[in-house]
Amino acid sequence: MQAPVLSNPVLAIPVLAGPPRGTYLRRCWYVVGWADALGESPQDRIFLEEPVALFRDEAGVAHAVGGRCPHRFAPLGQGRVLGGALACPYHGLRFDAQGACVHNPHPGGQLPAARLPVYPLVERHGLLWIWMGEAEVADPALIPDFAWLTDPAWAVVRGATRAEGHYELYSDNILDLSHANFVHPALVARAFTEGERRFWQDGETVHAEYVRLDDTLSNGIGAMLGRVGQPQDFYGEVTWHAPAVLRFDYVAGPPGTPRDACTLLPSLHAFTPETPDTTHYVWATGRDFALGDAAFSQAMQAALEHAFEREDMPIIRDSHRLMRGADFWSLKPLVLGGDGGGIRARRLLQRLIAREQGAALPQDNEADA
Repeated sequence: MQAPVLSNPVLAIPVLAGPPRGTYLRRCWYVVGWADALGESPQDRIFLEEPVALFRDEAGVAHAVGGRCPHRFAPLGQGRVLGGALACPYHGLRFDAQGACVHNPHPGGQLPAARLPVYPLVERHGLLWIWMGEAEVADPALIPDFAWLTDPAWAVVRGATRAEGHYELYSDNILDLSHANFVHPALVARAFTEGERRFWQDGETVHAEYVRLDDTLSNGIGAMLGRVGQPQDFYGEVTWHAPAVLRFDYVAGPPGTPRDACTLLPSLHAFTPETPDTTHYVWATGRDFALGDAAFSQAMQAALEHAFEREDMPIIRDSHRLMRGADFWSLKPLVLGGDGGGIRARRLLQRLIAREQGAALPQDNEADA
């Protein structure tokens, strides 16, 4: 059954009616959000159409358990942490980080045998990462390296929001840089539509690279770097990690400068499906210059928030609505020169999900990238 179209710009809390409508990769790490956003109060979230309660115990360690109380199905993430356990806001049952009920405030005090699902949760690079598959195979070594997010050599601006639209549409958007010339007026540059393009797969990662030598940058990035109108060599590389964690390296320097000596602006774009229609979006961009310049950071933050949340998100939202719940490939999308990264990521994700579920992979019938 198709979900109702959301007309309010502020997303409503999704209604989880009926069985799950989406198919997801589960043996992988998804970004929950910024670690410092989870404080003393628990949080009530939905990931992959499953209710999850996030909380910190008395030692400050973060945990993720099923968010639905087994008594009368209240949202546990709206409760309180008492004695290191999560207390249900409805009738006061308390559950520990292993999902066991450890306190029953009602007459008799018998502890029910019911246990909550428990999801591995790792705090790394200033982020919380959740594993939605079987806990016994969760491997923290599979978390992509975003160490620059907490490296003092980098000044980082960041954000987190909920976005309307399927999470793969958001991955497509980052993998195809050509959209910048039509969606972001401050980022228009010949590099995105006329530069050399290359797309490839390396194991279970997908890469998209754009190169344009000896040309001017966009006005927005040129102003940030103090190089408006100056010839520059530009290199842009996006790395996609299944299912939807991406790094985009924006690299620029005077013509002839070795690539590793150019200025680097690394960015994170992490998309965690909430439902087939809504996505948790966590982003960040770093710089290794103008460190400690609060005004510079504020201006950079405002510009990126505007680009991601006021320019990217509305066009993706409207595209998602016009798809009306149809499968992406069933709509027979046209394939353009910038789609190589997105197509590779979609096909690889499809194969990973089929392998995880032990299912036969449907025959590829879409156009080649």
